[in-house]
Amino acid sequence: MNLFRKIFKRDTTEKLRRKQEEQLPADELFAQKFTENGGKFIYCTSEIEVQEAFRSILKELGLYVKMSSNASPTIEAMFEEHTSFFSFPTTDSNVYLTDCEYLITSLGGIMFTSLQMKHRKMNELPDTFIVFAKTSQMVKDISEGMRGLNKRYPANQKPTGLVTLQSFFEDPEKSSIATYGTSNKKTYLILLEDLTN
Repeated sequence: MNLFRKIFKRDTTEKLRRKQEEQLPADELFAQKFTENGGKFIYCTSEIEVQEAFRSILKELGLYVKMSSNASPTIEAMFEEHTSFFSFPTTDSNVYLTDCEYLITSLGGIMFTSLQMKHRKMNELPDTFIVFAKTSQMVKDISEGMRGLNKRYPANQKPTGLVTLQSFFEDPEKSSIATYGTSNKKTYLILLEDLTN
């Protein structure tokens, strides 16, 4: 009888947690899940705040930052004044500055394609990521992200190498069973609010 009570209590607790998550706004749910997964989350309401956040991250990382980037138009436009910081080849760098395709709110994960990863495998990229994204890139789950990719890219230009990074712990031992077998990257996310109420 005691066993049934424990199972019922655990089931009830899980349902309550899911219901609370469903009531959270998408950006709050994402931030909660992302930080639970070990990520460092910085929310910005202006491009000036993005620049300040970027400088703070560089300061936290210290003197020996060798940064590369995916050199996307988004990254080059947003971080134009800092291009001298991310001029190292990917193979020689220890920090990778990139944008992403989508932020998966249900997982607290970040969806990348070969465009962001420069056609490399995740384990061939530096161990520390700085990701720039906008709130309009938030989607509920991977399926919604896939539908978005299908709409955004013509059939003959669809990117390959789809990866959803969802473990951001420096120590892989801290990862959960849900992220077993996936890459770990120490990840800073600079999120810019671009949706108006």
